[in-house]
Amino acid sequence: METTARKSLDGLFNGRGVAIMGASAKKGKPGHSIVENLRAAGFTGNVYPVNAASESILGFQCYRSLEEITGRIDLVVMVLPADDCVEAARAIARRKDGKGDISAAVVVSAGFSELGTDQGRSREKALLDVLVPRGIRVVGPNCLGVMDTYSGVNTNFDIGAYRRGGLSIITQSGAFAVSYLKWAEPGRLVGLSKFVSLGNMSDVNVVELLGYLADDDRTSVIALYLEGTRQGRALVETAAHVSRKKPIVALKAGKTGIGSVAAASHTGSLAGRFEMYQGVFRQAGVVLAESVIEFYYTAAAFAKMPLPRGNSICVLTVLGGPGTLCVDELVSSGAVRLARLSEKTKSELRAILIPAANIGKPEGFIDTTPSFTEAQHREVLKIVLGDPAVSGVIYLTTPPLFMDEDALAENIIAAYESFAPEERKPLLSVIGFGSSVPRLRNRMEEAGMPTIEYPDIAAKVMINMVRYSRYKSRFDEH
Repeated sequence: METTARKSLDGLFNGRGVAIMGASAKKGKPGHSIVENLRAAGFTGNVYPVNAASESILGFQCYRSLEEITGRIDLVVMVLPADDCVEAARAIARRKDGKGDISAAVVVSAGFSELGTDQGRSREKALLDVLVPRGIRVVGPNCLGVMDTYSGVNTNFDIGAYRRGGLSIITQSGAFAVSYLKWAEPGRLVGLSKFVSLGNMSDVNVVELLGYLADDDRTSVIALYLEGTRQGRALVETAAHVSRKKPIVALKAGKTGIGSVAAASHTGSLAGRFEMYQGVFRQAGVVLAESVIEFYYTAAAFAKMPLPRGNSICVLTVLGGPGTLCVDELVSSGAVRLARLSEKTKSELRAILIPAANIGKPEGFIDTTPSFTEAQHREVLKIVLGDPAVSGVIYLTTPPLFMDEDALAENIIAAYESFAPEERKPLLSVIGFGSSVPRLRNRMEEAGMPTIEYPDIAAKVMINMVRYSRYKSRFDEH
């Protein structure tokens, strides 16, 4: 990406002066929540609420107009009725012409091209015609804008503070991504770097953002929710470039003709044929999830686990039936094979486990039965993860009815952390089908170990990691 373009996007994430046009003193209004969330996110720059009827909002001095603000403004957020946005854009333009400081605008307001009406399209064009020629980058309209957990910039009126991490989200549906973050937060499933809700994608687009995040040291994995694009070729070329550096996990809406119509009515996007996206994304190394839950967990696993160095996976289970479902999903993919455990590994496992345990029937499958202790969990995991023939492990256990939850978590973590970071392999844990063991799951997630609710989803996630690792290795070798 050109330096000037990168600099213009920097204004979205690293600006030190944020003005909110449509700021409200009334709690519960989006214009109030954005001011509140900027403070909650730890933003240490200057916050300028623009509100002629109030003296201050949450301790921040209010201004009647942009012209009254003497400090530098980098980013302007519009939370206004659609009919007022064009005039607000003219005010931004006057400020830019006079002081030259504004580099970006986030238009949260709806009522533009997504309506599918001449009036909506005309309103959006008028907005862009004023801002874009002046070098002011526009996110939206009809969006939740941007978040950066490291700089504290936050134009989201729903989420304030969020734990930091390596996941960055690009989404054409703000509500979809926000629901993901809210779902993930209690379980500590992900840490967030950046969030961009594009809405109508009238100016700043997916292609630019992918290029920007490719070189962002605080982004280790990109999650992309896509409804459509007018830049098909550029999207594929950019995605292929980015995927050589870090994984992109995508969820594409509009699989059917009716779904494509729904997508177009949401953000005004051209959805395109789903089958086309499937083919070109795979060629570009993009991981295309088939479901929301697969998308969620795949992104989280990439953010926390190393890539597998091969496709030989071991299924270690306390639960026979779920373990079998996991094996079926892995093998049927054609991308993964069950690991051929060494005789040394099998011998060491027999010395620990009861005679009823199934070790290697079929190869790469270990059913311990539930009758082993917290400490045995640690020893078994160390043995399996240490086998050179094993590229990754899916571990399934039941809620610990006869074990101490904290002790079990500590033993699993100790087993994994007994290996040096460069020797670690992906370990995906399925624990009791979800919410029955939140403390156990939370402790493991805090230690960087993904916990997944269902065995088939864990298998899909591992398959995604294997396929991406194979793609990336082609370029790492050169």
